[in-house]
Amino acid sequence: MDIPKRNLSLFILIIFVTKDLSHAEINIEIINDLSSTVQLHCKSKDIDLGNQRLQPGGSWSFHFQRNFFGRSLFYCSFDLPDGRRRWLDIYKEPRDNLGGNWWKRYSDRILPTGLCRLIDDCFLWGKN
Repeated sequence: MDIPKRNLSLFILIIFVTKDLSHAEINIEIINDLSSTVQLHCKSKDIDLGNQRLQPGGSWSFHFQRNFFGRSLFYCSFDLPDGRRRWLDIYKEPRDNLGGNWWKRYSDRILPTGLCRLIDDCFLWGKN
């Protein structure tokens, strides 16, 4: 059975576009807006980014490729100055990939109540 060249070309084009869009790069920056040092530890199911220590006003960033199936998830624990350890999903699809942007940079600010991306886009601390 012969496949018409036009259909074969279209199939190859779809494969390349899908591969390119599904592996878009995501950049996460975490900024310490507290007046004390914060220790944090971020990871995904497969990648452990290790412990990080942020001085007041300090920042730390990491980047990763989106999961092909749109199920990327990175979460972080934060050891807060009051001795509490709190967890947050720092990046979770589809929550953080609405709008179909294929390259994104997020800046998350650590506040006493949680993490804020924008003025109205805050995530309250999870329980221990």
